[in-house]
Amino acid sequence: MKKQDLSRRSFLKFGVAGLVAVPVAGLGWTTTAAAAERLDPESAEAQALQYVHDSEVDGQNCLNCLLYNDPSQEEWGPCAVFPGKVVAADGWCTAWVARG
Repeated sequence: MKKQDLSRRSFLKFGVAGLVAVPVAGLGWTTTAAAAERLDPESAEAQALQYVHDSEVDGQNCLNCLLYNDPSQEEWGPCAVFPGKVVAADGWCTAWVARG
């Protein structure tokens, strides 16, 4: 019977450790996203949407685009159109949509 109690105890310890690990793992994912690679304007995906680092269209840039996922990022940030990459907040592409 003692061996069974030890098993339950171990199970509970691992369960609690797992619950603690979930939020900690999330911190690692956030760091990874923040360190994403910058979009190269010469890449095929960028050229397909005429992406540029510096917008030449008055009043339109990535920072005020609905597809720019994190407006608090005022230099480089994630864009829904280019997953896994970050774009310049001052950039622009043909997928630009006004942030409402």
